[in-house]
Amino acid sequence: MLGHWLFVRIRTAERALEEGRLDEAYAIAVQPDVRQHHRAQSLLTDLVRPLLARARLHLQAGRYREAVGDLDRIRAIGRGGPEIDTLREQVEREWGAEQQRLADQQQNLARAAAKLEAGRLESVRLVVERLEDSPDRRQLCGQLELRERRAGQLLEQAGEALGRGEVVAALRLWAEAIERQGRTREADEVAVRLAPAFRQTFGQWFAQGRLEQLLAARSALQALCGFDPTLVSLERTAALCERASVQLGRSDHVGLRETLLRLRAAQGAPEWLAEALAATTRIAEGQEALLASPLGALASGSGPAAPSPWAQAPPPGPGVDELRVRSAAGPGAVLGSEPLLVLVDGAGSSLLVSADCVRIGRAGSHRSVEVPIPADIQSHHADIRREGDDYFLIAHGPVRVNRSPVRHALLRDGDRVVLGDRAKFVFCQPSRRSASAVLRLSHRCRLEQDVSEVILFHETCLLGSQAACHLRVAEADCQVVLFEQAGRLYGRQATAGGGKLGDAKPLVPGQTLEFGSVRLTVKPYEVRTA
Repeated sequence: MLGHWLFVRIRTAERALEEGRLDEAYAIAVQPDVRQHHRAQSLLTDLVRPLLARARLHLQAGRYREAVGDLDRIRAIGRGGPEIDTLREQVEREWGAEQQRLADQQQNLARAAAKLEAGRLESVRLVVERLEDSPDRRQLCGQLELRERRAGQLLEQAGEALGRGEVVAALRLWAEAIERQGRTREADEVAVRLAPAFRQTFGQWFAQGRLEQLLAARSALQALCGFDPTLVSLERTAALCERASVQLGRSDHVGLRETLLRLRAAQGAPEWLAEALAATTRIAEGQEALLASPLGALASGSGPAAPSPWAQAPPPGPGVDELRVRSAAGPGAVLGSEPLLVLVDGAGSSLLVSADCVRIGRAGSHRSVEVPIPADIQSHHADIRREGDDYFLIAHGPVRVNRSPVRHALLRDGDRVVLGDRAKFVFCQPSRRSASAVLRLSHRCRLEQDVSEVILFHETCLLGSQAACHLRVAEADCQVVLFEQAGRLYGRQATAGGGKLGDAKPLVPGQTLEFGSVRLTVKPYEVRTA
């Protein structure tokens, strides 16, 4: 009975092979009890050729998984050979390449979707055009076309508004198009037309004092700056206007005047700005009048120094003795409110001051100042205050900058300053890579110990023979970089062209150091008072 059933199954497998039902024939022939029969062995041998032929067809059609399945069946039958091994290598190679292609396709789709989300529509279009057709690609194309259509509608309205001279409306429509839908070639074309029109409108607003409109368009202006970098100056002007309004609300007249000076330097001085600057001048004069009154004299007679009407003086720093103690405690001269004397062979004496607000006054007075000038000026005649890379002069007595009387002025490189009648110096910022500045004193205004220059030190300054150096050393064959680290002063040598820096050396007070041909000594500068 069992033998008859086995024969029936073998006969069924043979009929399946004859009819081309290879999978059915294979499934029966490889069963353990059937496979042992001699007719089943012959059947398995006959299965190899059609399975191999079908594997080739699967390979040609790109059905790599099915091709590998047929080759695995041939291997399970135990009928291998060079032809089958070669075909398997080809299938695996092409299948790997197809899988890599599909992975690249998915990666490109993901990249395109990210660009679409970021609004980079032109980039999405370029990526999509290189992708093969697939449901994901068709979906992405649909989203792209929808965005392009909506952006086109907004940009068309922006162009019409610009044609009517409605620059603000055009700017807002353009900004909405790129913010909500994304950047397209059409958006760039509108931006090219919009930028000069908005620049003209912005200038009219500023000249007329229409600051509300100017600030209302600021967010859209920031987007337009990405297309035309020359508009960044307008965005900064808008930021200054906003800062000035905040400072006025806080009654910060010092900061307000400095902001107005920056506005004048950037955009000129229309009538409203000139009036605002004049108003801040009147405020300063009123405060000066109060200080000059008997009440002001009473306040400054025996108590602490009267505060500046423009800037609060920095808190007093360590005294000379304390500075020496702190300097001896570790390497590098301590930088603080007390000035340092810098002695350089071949360059004379200089004063190095690191305070943000430097007080200038008459030498020998009872007031404590960082720059005591031996001239007939007030005991606290002026301040120079650093804010970022800018320096402002605040006058407490008569001051002229480039022959014009000033109360509060933004200093520029080369400005000539006169305190009182004859105390003169030149303000210099020789290097754009450093925020430090130099006051080059006239011969008659040299300080004690033959100090002819005051270095307003901030982070770094340069010594050398080049014009970009803060302290000029005529015979120097290299540059020396002085820099601050952890509140102390260090030096490094560089080549004359500003090349590789040498090792950092701490500038210990009283110790002479050599940097190539430059020999310098740093020590505390004692200010005599009456």
